[in-house]
Amino acid sequence: MWLEDPVPPDNIEAMARVTHALNVPVCTGENLYTRQGFRQLCTMQATSGVHIDIPKSGGLFEAKRIADFADLYGIWTACHNPASAVGTIASAHAAASVRNFRVHELAGGRDQWTFDMVTHEGPFFDKGYFVIQDKPGLGIDLNKDVVMAHLAPGESWWG
Repeated sequence: MWLEDPVPPDNIEAMARVTHALNVPVCTGENLYTRQGFRQLCTMQATSGVHIDIPKSGGLFEAKRIADFADLYGIWTACHNPASAVGTIASAHAAASVRNFRVHELAGGRDQWTFDMVTHEGPFFDKGYFVIQDKPGLGIDLNKDVVMAHLAPGESWWG
């Protein structure tokens, strides 16, 4: 689908040369932070797609702003997502609000308990697509018993 991070992401000039020389789309950005981290990448059109890691990039609103900025330069958005079910759901909500969204990476094979820790009406996936709930917020609730069973040592329930 694309060549990911063909050069270190902080070397924007080299990324631009590679992107402009290939007939294969280039995608980068999962290790960039905030709009400032993506600004020169987009203005130099040094990538075909921005691969936003929503929690690391500054959260839901900042990711939306990055995607909208990239769209000004004809650059599409993909979401990097090595997260739990909560992170996946939040990331999918952000992706659904993006006009130039192309694909959402999933942490396939992650522990099932990360999906058991949330309540979700119906299946998480239907015909290869993530199902976004038509409910307030992220459309989920935490399953306290599952969360408590997987707290890090020394942590306590905060809810």
